[in-house]
Formats: sequence, C-alpha cells, structure tokens
Amino acid sequence: MPAITVSEVYDSVLTTTARAMERKLADNITRGNKFCSFLKEKGRFRSQSGGERIQVALMYGLNSAADIYQGYGTLAQTPQDGITSAFFPWSQMAVPVSISGLERKKNKGSSRVIDLLQSKEKQSEASGKEMLNNCITTGRIASGATGNLNQFSPRIGILDPSALGPLPLPALVDASPTRSVTIGEINGAAGNNIWWRNFAAAGGTATYRGYLRDKLRMYNLCSRGIMGNPDLILSDQYIHEVYWNSLQNQERYVVTDKRMIDVLGGADMLMFKGAIHIWDEVVPDVGTSTSHIVDAIGTLTNGAVQSGAHSTEYFLNSESFEWVYEAETDWAHTPFQTPTGSDSTVAHMLWMGQCCCNNRRKNGVLYDLDNSIAS
Repeated sequence: MPAITVSEVYDSVLTTTARAMERKLADNITRGNKFCSFLKEKGRFRSQSGGERIQVALMYGLNSAADIYQGYGTLAQTPQDGITSAFFPWSQMAVPVSISGLERKKNKGSSRVIDLLQSKEKQSEASGKEMLNNCITTGRIASGATGNLNQFSPRIGILDPSALGPLPLPALVDASPTRSVTIGEINGAAGNNIWWRNFAAAGGTATYRGYLRDKLRMYNLCSRGIMGNPDLILSDQYIHEVYWNSLQNQERYVVTDKRMIDVLGGADMLMFKGAIHIWDEVVPDVGTSTSHIVDAIGTLTNGAVQSGAHSTEYFLNSESFEWVYEAETDWAHTPFQTPTGSDSTVAHMLWMGQCCCNNRRKNGVLYDLDNSIAS
C-alpha cells in the first residue's frame, strides 16, 4: 500500500498508530469468523490483484478416452473437455473510524490520543467481525419470504441496497440443491449441471442412533470422488450439544491439534471421523419446519436463526473453497479526512473479496435435525 499522508487535523503520532494497527485488524476480523479462520489455516486464502471478477477453474468431468493398450496398440486421441470456470463478483465492505473535534480536543497529548484511537479501532474491529460473520454464515432471504426451504442470498448494504456482501454458506451449500439459481455464473438446475449441486437431506429421527446414522450418510456422500472427505462440520449450538451428549465417555472424539484449537477457539471441540465439528451462534435454520420471517432489507429475524427444536449442520471440504481478497484491500486503513462542513475526521477500513467454491458436490447440509433428542 502507498504511505498514508498525515492530515492537517491529525498529528504524526495518531496517523502512524492507525497505520501500524492495520495488520492486527485484518487478522482479528478474519479470525472472528470460524469458517474463515479454518480456511486460512488450511491455506485456502489467496490474494488477487484487481480484475473485473474472480475466476475459479472447475473440473466437471473426467477424461472419457482413458484406455488400456499393449505394445503397438492404437492410442485414443479423442479431444476432451470437462473443464470450465466459475466467475464470482467482488464484494466490498467498509467500517468507519471517526472522531469529533470535541473528542480530539479533550484528548490532547499523544498518550491519550492513542488510547482514544485504540478504543475506536476495537469498536470498529468488533463491528467488522460481526458483519463478516453474518455475511458468511447467515446471509439473508428475500424480504417477505415466509415459506420453507427459502433461497438464501448475500446480505445487502443499508445505505446502498444494490450492494451485495460475500456469498453465504446457505447459498453455496443450498438446502434445495435443484433450485434454479446461479452460483458462480453456473445454474446447477440447468441441463446436465448436476455436478454443480451440493448434497442436502432432512433429518427425521428422534434418537441418537438415528442422528448419527444421518450424520454418517451425509459425511460419506460428501466424501465421494476426488478431494477427500469433509474436514469441517459447522452447526448451530443446539445440535452440537446433541452430538456431544450422544457420545459415550469412551467414544468421545476430541481435537488434540493445539494449533487448530488456537485458531478455532476452545479445547472442547469434537471430531466426527475426519472432520472437526464446531458451532456458531448465527448458523440459520434452513429447513422445512421454519416459517422464515425477514425485515425490510432481508435480514433474518424472529427465530429464523437456531429456532425451536430444529437445527442445521454443514459438511464442508476446505479444498473446495477459496477466500479471495483484493491484494491491496484486505481491511486496508484509509487516511483520516475531514468532511466538508463537519468538525470531525473519519477513516475507513476497507475490504474487497469473495468466498468462492470450486466443487459444490463436495459439500452438504443436514437440516430439520431434532435438537431435543435425549436418548
């Protein structure tokens, strides 16, 4: 990034401190989302310098000309395709950091100014964490939608309703895989695009045994083909507690990788086969048993997040996802400026990127899981 110029209002101490804190803010905001933290730890983060969109290469078919031959036998020369691209639009987010003239005058002196800035940076950091987590983990559904298995889409801007946030998991891993909707410029319901559909199933049992059977089936479905098995199960709190209670003491599978414990937080994380099972408080109820209600801008409200006795689990393969950010806009800190006609100064932390997927069929979702199971 270019160096930040000291404004007329701010002294060098304040400006330099803000610039030095940029990397910490980027790391902390990213780590505030468990899914993003997991992708970063798995090396599924990358930067891209500019570009109109993000292009992700896909392999949707195998080479049908693969054959066996002997000696001078004829070798197949049939041209093959089976490779295409998905295109994902950039998403932008911003968090302001502002201070009024009155605040600035009351906090004269370099030490007190730094303390004030740090408190405002922490406030903005917390806001960035919440916004990012809500965008990725929850998303939104169309305003006025009250049906079942509603379509989830990116959150929209408050000041600019035409601005879209990053693609949320409920859109990338749809509870209705045959829905006619475009993800990455590819419609999984069109033609022979069955390869661009994730797995989805409803739970339907009220016993631990039945729940674990459904869990194993979804895990195995997502393990088919190349790229291995799911390595992350992301659920709401209540079904995570059901899984915990379903395990006998001698069968409790806990995560022992200290680095992963540090990244995702909490030494009480569980394993299911080769996947770490964690929960997030804003994983939505995406099933058929919920009457979804939203506000004017499409935000989930009134119990659509972890409502009633029904829960959701996502089975995710980190190799199928990429968290792509613009090389110079990873929560970059802009210079402080004074708006015209205002006795205040404001800077912004800017982010530009997208959550991309290269193989939706390696992921799945279990919905309508009974989280009241007790035996």
